[in-house]
Amino acid sequence: MDSNPYENRLDDPAPSYEESLSSASYHKATSKEIPSSLHSPLPLPTQLADARTQRINSILTRYVDPLLLSQGASGLYKTTFVLVPSSVSSLQDAVSNAYTTPAEPQIIGFPSSEVVKLIRLQGEENAMEFWRQPAVVAELDSAIKAKLVASGHRLHLPVNGETSSDAVDAASAPALSPEPSIRTTSAPTKKSFWGRTKDLYSSKGQDSRDVVIVDRKLGWRAPGDQNDKVAGKIPTGLVDVSIVWKEVCLRIANEMGLYESKKGPALCMTVEVGS
Repeated sequence: MDSNPYENRLDDPAPSYEESLSSASYHKATSKEIPSSLHSPLPLPTQLADARTQRINSILTRYVDPLLLSQGASGLYKTTFVLVPSSVSSLQDAVSNAYTTPAEPQIIGFPSSEVVKLIRLQGEENAMEFWRQPAVVAELDSAIKAKLVASGHRLHLPVNGETSSDAVDAASAPALSPEPSIRTTSAPTKKSFWGRTKDLYSSKGQDSRDVVIVDRKLGWRAPGDQNDKVAGKIPTGLVDVSIVWKEVCLRIANEMGLYESKKGPALCMTVEVGS
């Protein structure tokens, strides 16, 4: 009696369920695969500009905008925002444990009358290598100014390092006519050698006493106007923004609760409204 022909099929085994699924997915993927030659990456300058704009807008939206709103609600005309890059470890928080909570750091080096807000940036994308680039600082300056203009503010734009108030004062100052000379020239007279020597030595002692200082009372230096118009003062209603790198000093409490002075670079952005 012959054996069942379906009992042993070693030469043609049936595929398993997993093999069937993998084979089907492979054919499906290959049918939809797009040649790599059709994917054209963006140029490097475009990628850099997009990454720079995205990071700056994220910082402004997350940190600066809420603080600007609180500045207006608090009635403060001038506030300095200290942006500490994430890689500046000396200005970051001290290590805390289950028994202690790190106290708020004390910012040193700013006038006591100035309001300073500390912003510690987080993430590898906010490292020092990124924020120290001049192109990043320039776009941060233009971005914060664009936000202020879009919200209805008027910017204070000094011309050639001169404040607008100084330019107005210089333009409105009246032109002063030259004063006539006090001394009159006399006709030359002949003198002997000893007479000329005597006049020469006597004139040396009189030079410092003959100098006449005339106070012309220029408009921006007059005593009456100094109280109303101060050099460098921002006109009322205008907003000034300045961004500069500074070495900031913080008093940070360590894990033992003792304060230590730490220094490090930070980006200081000052927003001042003319009062």
